[in-house]
Amino acid sequence: MKKFATLMVASALMISGCALAPTYKRPENITAAEWSSMQGETAPQKKGADQRLATDIPWQDFFQSPALKTVIQTALTHNPDLKSAGLTVQKTQAIYHIERSKLLPELTAGGTGNYQKSFGGTTTEGYQAGLAMPYYEIDLFGRMKNLSQSALNQYLATRQAQKSVTISLIAQSATAYLQLTSDLQTLALSKESLDTRQQAYDLVDKGYQNGISTRQDLAQARIALESSRVNTILYTRLVQLDKNALVTILGIQGLSEIPITAQLDEAAVLSDIPVGLPSQVLLNRPDILGAEYALKAAGANIGAARAAFYPRIALTGSLGYSSTDLGHLVSSSSAGTLGIGPSISIPIFNGGRNKAMLKAAKIDQKMAVVTYEKTLHQAFKEVADALAARKTLGQQLEAQGMLVQASQEAYDLSMKRYTEGIDSFLSVLDAQRSLFASQSAEIDLQRQELANRISLYKVLGGGITPEAEPETPEPQV
Repeated sequence: MKKFATLMVASALMISGCALAPTYKRPENITAAEWSSMQGETAPQKKGADQRLATDIPWQDFFQSPALKTVIQTALTHNPDLKSAGLTVQKTQAIYHIERSKLLPELTAGGTGNYQKSFGGTTTEGYQAGLAMPYYEIDLFGRMKNLSQSALNQYLATRQAQKSVTISLIAQSATAYLQLTSDLQTLALSKESLDTRQQAYDLVDKGYQNGISTRQDLAQARIALESSRVNTILYTRLVQLDKNALVTILGIQGLSEIPITAQLDEAAVLSDIPVGLPSQVLLNRPDILGAEYALKAAGANIGAARAAFYPRIALTGSLGYSSTDLGHLVSSSSAGTLGIGPSISIPIFNGGRNKAMLKAAKIDQKMAVVTYEKTLHQAFKEVADALAARKTLGQQLEAQGMLVQASQEAYDLSMKRYTEGIDSFLSVLDAQRSLFASQSAEIDLQRQELANRISLYKVLGGGITPEAEPETPEPQV
């Protein structure tokens, strides 16, 4: 027995160095080295701008508006999706601890008592108590360790998934608030336009009563008035829908505690975000880190599947005392027992199950590589799209501002010429429509430009300050 135990320990020390799991190697970066290779040169950073990467800028520093900060903090506190992601992390952490515990022996304590009385009147008693090791697998080929490593990497992947949900929630709540602000600003513009067109209608009606304006002028003024009324009703409905959407995202009952502003100018965020190189940014995004952890978990599963082809050696043991007197169960007069027994199981025939399990594990690893590469490609595209939009939206917003100015001048001139009897009211009506359309388009472009900054911050991985992943050492066996 002693020789067998010595041989078993020596074998464990020799074989434990054999790694059945494939050596992990990060897949090569399959994206371009520069963002500009897909969407043209990016705008240079302004002198004195914050040169930290987006991943190093906490959301509290990026969002300058106190109202936006309140919205985001409320979402991070109450959003149900984020709560669900946190519970998923806790669950996978518990699963990891379950797998990790299998690397250590399990000890149980128990006791039994037996009382018998024969028909002849003889009474016998027997009591036992002790410790038992029901089953402990000696992990010679790393099966249990690989399963533990797989569970660890799955846990780390869910942590990254939680970070991705957090980053997306920050951007989603901020964008929803911008949409509400934009529609509130457009609603105010619609009401102002309604008042202006009401005044114009009254002016035309007065001219018609005095024989200055025609019935056609009055009809056209009425069309403009009712059209403006329709727009006001439309944006009143859109504002309410925006509020409903924001309430759902924030996970609260109402917006009574949320400061509402009706001006996009008050929803300020950082104007310049350092972009950096793809290799700096993409490999630190939580979704890509999560895909990499999933790839590591798949490799560990291959090691566990390979170990299933080798013998399993386990130990069972017990240490206890027995006595006919309960009061002297653990005294020197009681009988002590010690038992230990190894067992070995060798896979011979299982219908090809082990081969199928290994094949499935290898396919899972290939799928994990594909998922990693797909995630990397998608991340690169998201950043390139956001950069392209940033460049054109700024130019478009500037041009739209000049269009609003020109439309305002055209309207003022048309109204003046109408009141002086030079032009018909039709020219005023056309100028009114052009002015409202250009003003509402400017508001929407301003919202898009702010939303693009938020989107760029998100796709660059901003929102959470990077933290070192805690090392979780494996127990020594």
